Amino acid sequence: MKRSLSPWLQQHKLILWLTAAVVASGLTLSEWSSISVIVRAQSPTAPAAYQDRFITTKEGRRIHYLDWGSAGKRPFIMLHGINRSAHTFDHIAPLLHRDFHVIAMDLRGFGDSDWSPKGEYLVEDFVRDLHDLVQQLNLRDIVLTGNSMGGRVVQVYAGLHPDRTGKVIVEDVGPERPESVTTTLTQRIQKETEGWASEEELLASMRRGQTRIPEETHRNWVRHETKKLPNGRIVWKYDPNVTQGLGPVDLWKYIKQIKAPTLYMVGARSNLVPRETQEQLKAFPHFEVVTIPDAGHYPHLDTPGVWLAVVKAFLAG
Repeated sequence: MKRSLSPWLQQHKLILWLTAAVVASGLTLSEWSSISVIVRAQSPTAPAAYQDRFITTKEGRRIHYLDWGSAGKRPFIMLHGINRSAHTFDHIAPLLHRDFHVIAMDLRGFGDSDWSPKGEYLVEDFVRDLHDLVQQLNLRDIVLTGNSMGGRVVQVYAGLHPDRTGKVIVEDVGPERPESVTTTLTQRIQKETEGWASEEELLASMRRGQTRIPEETHRNWVRHETKKLPNGRIVWKYDPNVTQGLGPVDLWKYIKQIKAPTLYMVGARSNLVPRETQEQLKAFPHFEVVTIPDAGHYPHLDTPGVWLAVVKAFLAG
């Protein structure tokens, strides 16, 4: 059983990871500056360099994904969290596609993927769609990364399909979802179905309060992740019935089957992965748990430079 690191050692371990990433990443100095490593500023969303593609699953469902190119290189699949879409990674995917075949997928019921008429939105349902995509594109040795709900999907996929999985990056989510999280998500989704009077009203609602996400990133979400209802209201492009897939979950039986090196990236300002759970994860010899300073539930948005540095170092190891 691995011994837990003290907070001091955890911090210095992160510094070592970041230092290694500078050497291993291959990014130029200007690229590192543009993503503002270990600072709060973020660069504007990069110009689009992807293609919109679809697969049709065995169940007859069309699943949309963004293909950032570099076919033939190691596949790097990115999965979003609840009420987001593949476009949540538009600001960071361009910095990965030089070294990887980057694919950002719209999970069923989100973005431009088909909805489930039966409200089938359990983690295992998303995993079936992901496996159909992997099989149809004939992908192997995959790097899987997922934030929040997407992080649950990659954990289950890696446990069920170790033959396809190379490395796993789980962003601020663990094997469990407590009832309190379910209640908060359900209430938020129910409120959001009412929509907004205009795109600008929606944008203003996102810009209220404390946020380090650049305005252009929020505008990019509004541009790609919303639709106008017949009554003129603006809503996010997701099925309100995704709440049928919410509820307390326990994914430990899948986590115990993961064979690939796995990184759990936890936001220091988030409480969604309790310390007790982190200690349980550290007991697995092929798992790493790294706390990202000054980040909340979305390290790839709150501190994209640190996120990229840690990911690059993990993949180089």
